[in-house]
Amino acid sequence: MVSVRFEEADITVKEGSNLLEALLDAGHDIPNSCRAGACQCCMLQATEGTPPTEAQKGLKETQKQQGYFLACRCQPNSEMSVQLNEQVSSTEGILISKQQLTDSVLQLKLKADIEYLAGQYINLVRHDGLSRSYSIASVKSIDDHIELQLRIFADGQFSQWALNDFVLGENIELQGPFGDCFYTKTDSNQPIIMAGTGTGLAPLYGIVRDALKQGHTGPISLFAGAKNSAGLYLVEEIKALSEHYENLTYYPVVLEETGSEPDGCEIGDINAVVKNMIPNTKGYRAYFCGSEDRVKTLRKQTFLAGANMQDIYCDLFTPSS
Repeated sequence: MVSVRFEEADITVKEGSNLLEALLDAGHDIPNSCRAGACQCCMLQATEGTPPTEAQKGLKETQKQQGYFLACRCQPNSEMSVQLNEQVSSTEGILISKQQLTDSVLQLKLKADIEYLAGQYINLVRHDGLSRSYSIASVKSIDDHIELQLRIFADGQFSQWALNDFVLGENIELQGPFGDCFYTKTDSNQPIIMAGTGTGLAPLYGIVRDALKQGHTGPISLFAGAKNSAGLYLVEEIKALSEHYENLTYYPVVLEETGSEPDGCEIGDINAVVKNMIPNTKGYRAYFCGSEDRVKTLRKQTFLAGANMQDIYCDLFTPSS
């Protein structure tokens, strides 16, 4: 028998049983369905101890790295502490830089003492409780700040406040980080596709720099899209990165041609451009970030073109109503 700590209670898992059964028998309401490791409804997170390998089969490497496992397949062989959901950590950040990158993109740089992985997201909580989620574009091992790239909405309560009223030196609450859309060094030779439009570039900018910093040697294709050339940003920074790392290829993509596109810019829908450039995705890892519909289309076409679904990481942006 092994003891597992859950919600301030010690749960005993009998030999031949699994953690899900033990938790249910103890009266805990744990989501579950198939009880065979397929539906992943009973996923928990280990905060102390190591989940058995069998309990993490079928999960993404990013989930394994954060201690997630399936309770129905968990027969613990040592003591563990587990939780149902991620605990929301909160800290104060201070605004140290604010710059408008395009008419619709605002860059914020914050000083805050938090652990994060490039590509995860945090919640910014205003003094009156208004909160929005933004992906992290910085890399902790490279940058001495947290970088966020906000899309500016004409009627956006938070983005308009950040643009006009959020001043340097002002504090703001940060919650998180959250999410599993980040780089893990499981196969440094694996080819990678990255694609995003608008501020979908934010997490990708962090992830690609993190991958290169960690020594990824496989080819990386980064597609960054916008409606027209005025919506493209960080063009020179990414070009410089691709010149320094020969395994990185940068594809700026615009839907509408205006004659002011940067060199090497592709014209067309980014989904079609990605499909045309990389028709066979077998063996690829993929990162897609941006609007929900576009990301879902990219995920589907990449899976149908040969990629393993476990190798496709997505960050879907849903505007607040």
